[in-house]
Parts: sequence; structure tokens; C-alpha cells
Amino acid sequence: MAIIAIATFFTWQACSKSGRSDLNESNTPFAEVLSLNLAGDELTANRTEVSTSSIPALCGTTTVKNFLKNTTSYGTITVGNDATDYYITISGNTGWSLKDIRLYAGDEASIPVNSGNGMPKHNDFPVQKDFTNPCPSAWSLKIPIADLGDGFWISVRTSFVNASNSVQTLWSEGATFPPSNNGSKFSVTRQTCIIDEGCAYGQGYWYGNGNTAWPDVNGADEGDITVGGEHYTRAQARAIWWANNGNCPGIPNAKKAFAFVSAIMLSDDNVTGNVKMWEDMTIVDNWLASLERLSPDNICSHPDAPASVMAAVARLGEWMDAHPCD
Repeated sequence: MAIIAIATFFTWQACSKSGRSDLNESNTPFAEVLSLNLAGDELTANRTEVSTSSIPALCGTTTVKNFLKNTTSYGTITVGNDATDYYITISGNTGWSLKDIRLYAGDEASIPVNSGNGMPKHNDFPVQKDFTNPCPSAWSLKIPIADLGDGFWISVRTSFVNASNSVQTLWSEGATFPPSNNGSKFSVTRQTCIIDEGCAYGQGYWYGNGNTAWPDVNGADEGDITVGGEHYTRAQARAIWWANNGNCPGIPNAKKAFAFVSAIMLSDDNVTGNVKMWEDMTIVDNWLASLERLSPDNICSHPDAPASVMAAVARLGEWMDAHPCD
């Protein structure tokens, strides 16, 4: 199934609607018209036109292609990704603005082409963007990585205009379409993001060393930490961790959960984490909130946690093992 980039458009720099006649003969908002005309298996959501200035830091190496006539470049297309999205930016070089864009992003085999000579049918590309004065110098589109996967193809034809209304309509650099050898396309590969998730001190640091001072994570609230909706001082939490578990069949699930969550909370100044880690923190903390307030006297009497909770506890432990503070 082809996955094709569809832009959700908003009014920006007095830009016009698409030049496609089938999308102009209606008062329906443009985003809705796209859905009406392109609804089907190829249509996916979450395409967003974004301000070029809002693009975050991108991972690895970005792909840059020029729009060339002979050896002169009139503009560029830059493609990169952060941890969750691809960003496509088309820019005019100094003195040149964007007049229109015809863009496809998705499976190579699904690029619209003429069945006879193989020429790309740019007027059938799903992104059809026309601009009116004042034409922008750059335009950007965000597409979730989940929609395009680890690699995809782009085919793009752009018209550039200068102050004298001279127009250059060009394809980007790339491989041509056989057998006509017209148009162009190029591939993009997702770049790996190396993200600093910070670090955490483990249970031994916070509970095993009697001389380790605790930060007051709670601020204005009572105690030093809040776990499962309950406030605990350093002394109360350490009493739970050091409680004699001789009457328990192993280490109680509640004690394990409490220790892992509290260790990450106490390491707050050093922890960045990731989305999944914080989701696991919420899973475990919500289960602890369903229990009676923990104490040395009742630590053995709490019920076993559901398997999903203990799986989250295990992942938190793995995260701390992988991100220890020195």
C-alpha cells in the first residue's frame, strides 16, 4: 500500500488554494477537499504544514537536493527527521521565492507516472501547493515517521519566481524516470537519533547508603517524595525499604515498585528519560496509588501486582541499568 504525503493547509503568507481544478470548485475548506478527493487506502492523517522556523534539531545527516538549471541552483529541498517526524523544507535561493510546489512522498512504485513514457504526472501528486504574493522564500511539511517508515521516495517539481516575475520551473536533483528520462526522484533514509536521556542513581545509592542526603522533590508538599499519591519523608521511605521481609514470599511487588519509582524520582535533576519510560512510571505509580499507604508493617500484605505492572517495573530497572549516574 502506498503511503503518500498529504498536507493539512492553513492560511499562511496569503497563499492560494491548490491549482487543481477539481479542488477549487467548492467552498469546502481545503483540508476537507483533500480528504474528499483522495480518500482511500492511500490517504493517511497527520500531515501538517509547519513554519520553517519551528523545525526542531534534526538527527544525523539531512538530505539536501538542489533545483538546478544547467549548473545554477535556484533553490533546495532539505529532508530530515527528529525522533518522531520527517521534515521536508523547500527553499528558494537568494532573490527567488516559491510560486508553486508539486510533491509526492511515499513508496517509489506508487509515484504517479504516465503508463506510456514513464514521465511523472506531477499534477496528480497529492501535495499541490500554489502561492500568491507575497510568495514565501521557504515552505515546510511535517510527516510522522510512523506513516512513512524507515525509508521512502520523494518526487518534487517546484516553480521559483523573482522580483521581475521571471519563473524557473524545475525538478530537484535525483534519478530520472525511465524510459523518458524526465522528472526526478530521490530516496530518503531515516536517521538514527542519539538522545541524551540523562541518568538515575539506583536503590543502593538512595537506600543503601545511610549518609546520602535526599533532595526535597516535593517542594512545598509534605515529605521528600510522593509515590502512589502518598507523601513520604526520607526516614519513612527508608523504613519501608529496610523492613524485615522474613514473612514475605520473596521481595513484595509493592516494595520493588516503590523502590524503582522513588529512585527515579529522587534522581529527578539528572533524568530526562523517554516517552516509554515515563509511561512505565505512570503505570507503576497508578498501581501503588490503588494500595493502602505503604509502611514497614503492611509491606507483606499487599496483593501481587498485575503482570503488566511488574513488566513496567522491570523496564524501569533496565532503564536505570542502562543509564546509571557516575
